Amino acid sequence: MTTMSSTQERTARLVALAGELADEFATRADEHDQQNTFPFENFERLKASGYTSLPIPEELGGLGGTLLDFVMCQERLAQGCASTALSINMHIFATGSLMENLLNPPPPPANGGQPPANPVEGLKLMVAMLAQTKFLIGGGFTEAEIGGNWGFPMTKAVRQAHNGAPGFVINGRKQFTTMAPVIDLVAVNTTTTNADGEQVIGMFVIPRNTPGIEIVETWDTMSMRATASHDMVIKDCWVPEQACVGLRAPGDADVGANGLLVWFGGGIGAIYTGIATAARNFAIDWAKSRKPILFERPISHFPGVQFHVAEMEIELAAMRALLHSTAREWMAGGLRERSDLARIVMAKTYATNAAVRVVDQAMAVVGAPSIFRSNRMQRYYRDVRPGAFQPMTNDVAKELIGKTALGIAPDFLPRWG
Repeated sequence: MTTMSSTQERTARLVALAGELADEFATRADEHDQQNTFPFENFERLKASGYTSLPIPEELGGLGGTLLDFVMCQERLAQGCASTALSINMHIFATGSLMENLLNPPPPPANGGQPPANPVEGLKLMVAMLAQTKFLIGGGFTEAEIGGNWGFPMTKAVRQAHNGAPGFVINGRKQFTTMAPVIDLVAVNTTTTNADGEQVIGMFVIPRNTPGIEIVETWDTMSMRATASHDMVIKDCWVPEQACVGLRAPGDADVGANGLLVWFGGGIGAIYTGIATAARNFAIDWAKSRKPILFERPISHFPGVQFHVAEMEIELAAMRALLHSTAREWMAGGLRERSDLARIVMAKTYATNAAVRVVDQAMAVVGAPSIFRSNRMQRYYRDVRPGAFQPMTNDVAKELIGKTALGIAPDFLPRWG
């Protein structure tokens, strides 16, 4: 098995880059949040700096970052603008997953699936193209009718030739198409059929300007307002057969999900750790400088404040330890078994929930001023909330973790009783 390896020099360089970007993005974060606008300028900087190619090897035009580098960089980037960090996470986790398949092509899936159409050379070409063109991958995997969809999506891809060329016609609607204004390549999962006519799940990668793809601006939320995670409507969109990059059997995540979720969950956990860190830093600065007129010293000397700070320190240390150890274990070649998926999602689950607790503690330090729109703490309070809803959601993750610990197969039916 081939794995990516970290070096201290490269990690320090990449985290410094993330810090430089974060500090710049922080100057615009409140404005984009309040106006519900998309930070186009941030994405131009991400492209120009090479951050969008973070996990692509240097010989292919990228920055050569590992999974651990990615986790550390996303935490730092989110301290400046969580919406930007969450948006670019959708592209980088997809690129990192491509790199995993390039280093270690997955075995042919069972039960009606088939390996992706792209061989190793095709994957090399794709990641090199992403590095050179700075194209961004995004998409939608959630549907209003069924939420997240590992089973049969409502979006359908029907086999249909066009001018003699084999292909598919796709129809459906997806939610949460994060960074919709700047996506170049749309990734979308569908219900379709394999060569034998059996129903399977199809993964497609489609150029954004393909006729039949429309972005409907629906994003008006309390959290992550600058992600522009609009709906995507796909109507009578014909794509060639090569646009289908993989088929798999329906149902719960198979072992191939390990590589996807270790990158996705690692990035998500890091982002919410970053929000919590930013809230902690704000609270620390506040406590050191806030001195009520009736007291001789700032509120940092109050035992209650010190206890809140202690709780934040403990939570943040535990969050990072679990995220980093998961990344290191993966990079060392572990966590590849189906039963390891519980361990992978555990890091994301703990980090996103602990982040909420940290921000709540930070608000307790700042007190009533934290609810004013002019105070950054209220943005941290809002932005930290969605983490528990992102895959795997709390309930799904806890069911998987609990079943794994109890020795119950994750796909055991009936689920209860």
